[in-house]
Amino acid sequence: MDNLLVRAQNLSKYFTDSSGIHKAVDGVSLNIHRGETLGIVGESGSGKTTLGRTIMRLYRPEHGQIWFDGKEITNLNKGKLRPYRKEIQMIFQNPYESLSPRFTVGEILEEPLYIQKIGTKKERMDKALRLLEKVGLPRTSYHRKIHEFSGGQRQRIGIARALILEPKLVIADEPVSALDVSVQAQVLNLLKDLQAELNLTCLFISHDLSVVHYMSDRVAVMYLGHLIELAPKEELYRNPIHPYTKSLLASIPVADPERRNPYREPIILPEKPLYPPQLVNIGNDHYVSANMIHIKKFEIESYQQEMSYYK
Repeated sequence: MDNLLVRAQNLSKYFTDSSGIHKAVDGVSLNIHRGETLGIVGESGSGKTTLGRTIMRLYRPEHGQIWFDGKEITNLNKGKLRPYRKEIQMIFQNPYESLSPRFTVGEILEEPLYIQKIGTKKERMDKALRLLEKVGLPRTSYHRKIHEFSGGQRQRIGIARALILEPKLVIADEPVSALDVSVQAQVLNLLKDLQAELNLTCLFISHDLSVVHYMSDRVAVMYLGHLIELAPKEELYRNPIHPYTKSLLASIPVADPERRNPYREPIILPEKPLYPPQLVNIGNDHYVSANMIHIKKFEIESYQQEMSYYK
């Protein structure tokens, strides 16, 4: 338990509009261990970002509990949450919208320190300058404004802003999806290097299975607001169980034409269950929705019966 940084239990977040209640996250339970990167994958609308923002307590959950570093933060008010804001930071998806065009880079980086009342003015400036160098930007960036930077440079500034408070947990929400492919690798390598250097714990949210494979230690799969499969990276990619996980892996582009399978059969996805699925450990720390286990066993039994018929 000492190695456990975040624990979410039966976490749910709903949104309401004129059409009714939308269960963006429904009954999700997971743990995040210190120093690891947990990847969250799923298509748009699967609940990935809502889960990250709920764990960070940008959203208040309808149901469930959140523990951070051994303390429950589920129902803390804004005042009591402020110390935890220092420990949990987010890298947002779009660096064009998440950084204020009115501020200089120095003001953007120093604002979290000012809010948390950390350091003198000179100490805050020195720390911002050091962090700019750490993310690969010149110290002269300190006095410039956001419109003077490219998308990749803006995301580096966003990373610096998330790290300036020295958080224990960083939630990276699609941090490279808004960037050109040529820039994505640079930002991912930067995140990888910073995690190793600073011993960061990371919740990495993405719809790109290739990116998640590169960044993550374990991978959790979200489907229609539910967590339906969770396993170490290599185990999940080698042995996907849920049809939705299989469909995600099948969608990864294959550069070599000889390795493509033009005769791949369509994967039929199950309907969303009425209640959150219970995850079952099938070995190798591989957890999958219990109803998928029943289907898999049924398929194995049916195949064995069919083979015995022909003997």
